[in-house]
Amino acid sequence: MTPARIRRLIHGDATGHDAGARRGPGRPRSAEADAAILDAALALLAEVGPTALSVEEVASRAGVGKTTIYRRFPTKDDLVVASLASLNESLPTEVGEGATRDVLVGMVTGWWAQQLEGGTSGQLFHRVLAHAKRNPEMFCSFYDHVIEPRRGLYRRVIARGVERGELRRDTDVELMTTLIISSSVYTLQMRASGRDASPGAGPAEFVDAILRGFLAAAPE
Repeated sequence: MTPARIRRLIHGDATGHDAGARRGPGRPRSAEADAAILDAALALLAEVGPTALSVEEVASRAGVGKTTIYRRFPTKDDLVVASLASLNESLPTEVGEGATRDVLVGMVTGWWAQQLEGGTSGQLFHRVLAHAKRNPEMFCSFYDHVIEPRRGLYRRVIARGVERGELRRDTDVELMTTLIISSSVYTLQMRASGRDASPGAGPAEFVDAILRGFLAAAPE
């Protein structure tokens, strides 16, 4: 599913019309209904995952009819991917200023806080990942349109650190990004399950441990 199609599903309609395009006769699309459908789908995804999600339950929670959903999202996978992609609307477009270490600690701290609050987003990744083998196409769309934009923010901070000379010139940006994200995902998932492989360690400790392998040598 292309980014343009996802944007149309979220903001336009299933036929590919943009939200601001001229419409023919008929009932105008409701922004309130759009938001209610996406919110209901996200909440249900966090509870049961994409395989068990039913359009009937989404419609019930959103207070709309099934036909209202199918006019916007022709298939359940369209609904799942569009609802997950809607999370990107709150994603920052710019990375913070400051030292690379401080910016990364701030980003990871915010992520951990959001996950540990126990909200919808804290469960989504684990639910979708658990169903990846059953629906690899859906997971690929989730990775491309939800995970990649977030990785992109970390890449930009790390690449900027290389340019500034804070990190080694040969820093593997992709590897460092993966180390930060994967260590956070593992730790958060373990702690949510009642186990902690690194008691007392917080975002700063994780970022500092990873950074040690990439810091530029201090000038003599």
